[in-house]
Amino acid sequence: MNKSVNQTKSYCRRIAKMARHGSVGVALILFSLIVSSRAFPDLAYELINTYPHQPALFTQGLELYQGKLYESSGLYGHSKIIARNFPPAANDSIRGSALPDTVFAEGITQYRGKLYMLTWRAGRGLIIDPQHFKLLGVFPYEGEGWGLCASIVKGRADHFVMSNGSSELQWLAADTMTLINTLTVTENNSPVTKLNELECVGDYVIANQWHSNYLFIIDGRDGKVLSKLDLSELVDAANKTSPLAAEAVLNGVAFDARDNSWLVTGKLWPNIFRIRFELPALP
Repeated sequence: MNKSVNQTKSYCRRIAKMARHGSVGVALILFSLIVSSRAFPDLAYELINTYPHQPALFTQGLELYQGKLYESSGLYGHSKIIARNFPPAANDSIRGSALPDTVFAEGITQYRGKLYMLTWRAGRGLIIDPQHFKLLGVFPYEGEGWGLCASIVKGRADHFVMSNGSSELQWLAADTMTLINTLTVTENNSPVTKLNELECVGDYVIANQWHSNYLFIIDGRDGKVLSKLDLSELVDAANKTSPLAAEAVLNGVAFDARDNSWLVTGKLWPNIFRIRFELPALP
């Protein structure tokens, strides 16, 4: 039996003894401190399918919309946004558009039939027609832009959630793209830094962490990490064809509402993986 389990049992015996002697209030406080500081186990997931992915794509954003998988690929002079039917067929073609050399494409999301894309350090995002990849508009934002997702919950005004590479998430009003709130993401009261690609599902925010094999499940109401998935096995699987470059990190997550599964990939990866897991209950 490991040390942490023994310690927990010892604490529980102390709490029971305190309760028997009438110190119920102190016992409850001690119990709450133990529970809040205890690390949660990694969330289990099931690998459902594996698909080919262009290893030349420096994946920054991934989004499923109307049967197509949209993907933004970064780097100055190489940025682009593409789309393909998904799941892919052997004779499917990939459509898209190259972006100006001055643009470093980052996270994307779909909202009301339009694609919204960040551009890292430029301080402006692009609104793009997903059918013809025409530029429909531009919006400003503060700081760096890494990941973006549209949060739509019944009974609440729509908004976007944006990451900037720190532990902070920004809330942008969907109608004006102005900053309305910020939240610090924490795991056991410690900030979680390097937040990258995002996906919003109800009150959940699912986030990649740059140079990490973890996928974080975040309560979008208070920024607390509810659980996380260790996707190291998928990183190993992507490495099997040929060794990945140092920057070929896990990045790219898209929710498929048709069967409640998730698509995940990485920068310069040869594969996209479909996985399924159960979101933890919100407090």
